[in-house]
Amino acid sequence: MMTRIEVVASLNDPGKPGGHSEDRAGANGHSAFVIDGATGIADRRVMTDHPSDAAWLADHAAAAFSRAGSEESVAAVVSRLNEEARATYFKTAGTGDLPRYMWPAAAFQMLRVEGDRLVSYGLGDCRLFLQSEDDGEVFETTALKGNRDREIAAARAHLARTGGFGGKNDIGGDGQTRAALRESRSKHNMPGGRIFTLGLVPEAANEIVREETGIKAPARGLLCSDGFAALCDNYDAFGPRELIDAAFDEGLPALLARLREIERITDPEGERFPRYKVSDDATCLAFRIP
Repeated sequence: MMTRIEVVASLNDPGKPGGHSEDRAGANGHSAFVIDGATGIADRRVMTDHPSDAAWLADHAAAAFSRAGSEESVAAVVSRLNEEARATYFKTAGTGDLPRYMWPAAAFQMLRVEGDRLVSYGLGDCRLFLQSEDDGEVFETTALKGNRDREIAAARAHLARTGGFGGKNDIGGDGQTRAALRESRSKHNMPGGRIFTLGLVPEAANEIVREETGIKAPARGLLCSDGFAALCDNYDAFGPRELIDAAFDEGLPALLARLREIERITDPEGERFPRYKVSDDATCLAFRIP
C-alpha cells in the first residue's frame, strides 16, 4: 500500500481581527504544504478581484500544488506556477514596468512522500516540524535558515525608533520602515541573492531547498506559516517537540489562543518579543503519515 499523508486538522487565522489571511495550506495525498503570502508594501493592488495581490498568488500556488502529480518535480511545478503568475500579473497590470517591491511573493514549505522517504521542500520562512511515531525523533526545518534572528533584530530597531505599535496593527505605515521594507523586497529573487520565493520569477525554482528528513512512517507533524511557528521561534512558548505534542493533544485552536494572548495581551507593543506586526496571519496544518 502506498504511503499517504493524512490531514488531521488545519487552521488559518488572519493577523488582523476581521481581516483576511494571505496564508494557505493543503494536501493531495503524496504531499502537504503551507503557503505564506508576503504582506503588500505597494501603494495599490493589481489583482483587484482579490483581497490582495499576495492572496491571489497564494490561491494560485495552492491550486498548483494541489493538482501536481507525484511524478512531477517540485522545481518544475514552482517554475511553471511562477511563469503563469508573471504572465497573468503583468497582463492585468497592463505593463511589465512595475517596481519589484510591488511584485507579489509568498513563502512555502512542503513535505512530500517519495517512495519510502519523507522529503522537505521550501522557499522562504515557513516551517516544518516532523516526528517519528516509533522513536519520537524530531526533524524541523525552514528553507530560510537564520532569518528569524535577523528579522527580530530589524523589528527591534524599528520599534525602538517609532516607540512601539501605538495601537496600530503593524509598523509598515511608518515612512522610514516602509522604505526599508521596499528596499529589502526589491532584492528578492535576484541572482546571488539571499531570499527566493514563489512569485513572478520562474528561476526562483532553482533555489528550492530540498532536504531528506530521515524520518520514516509512521510519523506526525505540522506545517506552519512563520506567524504560527512564532510560538516556538519567537515567543519561546514551546520547543519543536512540545509544539507537536500540544498540537495533537490540545488541538490547534488552543495553540492559536495561546499565540494571540501573547501578542495582544501579554506583549501588545512588541517590547518583549519584537516583530513587525502585533499579530501575523497564523496557519498550521497537522498531519499524520500512517
